Amino acid sequence: MKNFLIMSLLLLSSLSWAEGVRWQDLPPSSQQALANLKDSWDSLPAQKQSSIAKRIEQWQGLSDEEKTQAKQRFERWQQLPPEQRQRLMAKYQEFLQLPPEQQEQVKRKWRWFKNLPPEQRELMRDKWQSLSVEERRALREQLRQATPEQRLQIRRELRRELLRQR
Repeated sequence: MKNFLIMSLLLLSSLSWAEGVRWQDLPPSSQQALANLKDSWDSLPAQKQSSIAKRIEQWQGLSDEEKTQAKQRFERWQQLPPEQRQRLMAKYQEFLQLPPEQQEQVKRKWRWFKNLPPEQRELMRDKWQSLSVEERRALREQLRQATPEQRLQIRRELRRELLRQR
């Protein structure tokens, strides 16, 4: 009996996913935001309907400041050359292939970098870009093989060197 109940729930949940989201089941605020899709909504694949419904719900949950920031990021994205967008999308796909703990490590490093003062971020960016491909590879390998304490020391030394160059 218990197995039947579990199988029934799984079947029902997959059916609701396969059916997508009916227009009339969208909240009025979502219908208003998606008004330009009303006539074509039923012709969208079920997965696309579900994805759009989920994203509009997330959008509506954002504060005005978060919406403004998202719009600015989108505008910057649109201004990038197509080749750069393709490279960034490829990097993002690479990121998605990483195990969760490595993804979290990348996020932590990015947050650390974003919390640096802007002038220090700029110095670090300039220094990194001035390195040759071989120097970058060697530094990555040095950091990869180092113990956590050694990595911390290497990073401190790099930071000191950057600050001396000011």
